[in-house]
Amino acid sequence: MLTILNPVASPKESTDVLMPLMKDITGKTFGILSNHWKSMDRMALRMQHQLKEVYKVADVRFYDVPINGAMSAAVKESAISDCDAVIVGLAN
Repeated sequence: MLTILNPVASPKESTDVLMPLMKDITGKTFGILSNHWKSMDRMALRMQHQLKEVYKVADVRFYDVPINGAMSAAVKESAISDCDAVIVGLAN
């Protein structure tokens, strides 16, 4: 017998709750989560440069996530407590 697992999720129900917005990112701290695929490493460096030079953020911090699997609880807690916003990058 063959079982096919379909990874497609069901759409979430619509709500009237809007995601929080940042009016200005100047002086903020950003995090970048990277699984270290070569393309993500290159994109992360470009994002860091753009965020600092163009958007004048105060700091950009990098966080390692595994290629296969979820990030550790420690990484998640650190990114949430240390950053104003986090970019999740899983470039393949």
